[in-house]
Amino acid sequence: MIDQYSPDRLADRMEIQDVMLKWCRAIDRLDADGMLACFTEDAIDLHGPYNGPIPGLVDWVMNRHQTIPFSSHQVSNMLIEFASPTVALAETYVRTLQRYPAEAMAAMAQMMANGPAVKEGEGMDLMTSSRYIDRFEKRDGRWKIAHRRLAQDWKQSFAVTAATPANNPDWLTGRRDQDDAVYEERRNLGIA
Repeated sequence: MIDQYSPDRLADRMEIQDVMLKWCRAIDRLDADGMLACFTEDAIDLHGPYNGPIPGLVDWVMNRHQTIPFSSHQVSNMLIEFASPTVALAETYVRTLQRYPAEAMAAMAQMMANGPAVKEGEGMDLMTSSRYIDRFEKRDGRWKIAHRRLAQDWKQSFAVTAATPANNPDWLTGRRDQDDAVYEERRNLGIA
């Protein structure tokens, strides 16, 4: 039986948590290299609409998200259980919020069993509640995801109409690329 809370396991827990947070930032900023860095080279993702090796997942995300102007992945409950000093299981709850403008609705329709509930020419805001079921492995001293299964628990959508509020153009608005403010600050601080 492995000590789940030894000093080494506590440090491992923090590194695993950081991988999950880096995944969320990378997918929301469409950072392909950042997404790839969260997984082992031979990792597999069983995502539902995409199942296979991670380079294919990243290509699928980058293609599908081209017309999605806003995406937010938020992780919460995270339970980590160590099978050994180099293998852990993490179950992480994730909420996603994404905006699909009218031009993205064809791609969305392919992913929903009963189709989106919006009128022709409207977009949709999609909220989901899912869980990442990840096998993490520590290789070459770093924890990464070796196998992911996405359990999709719940979805809800809202029509995006002309009356839907928009950001004030004078305010700082998030971007889906490496020109986002967080990447700019990372460069300014020499973190990148």
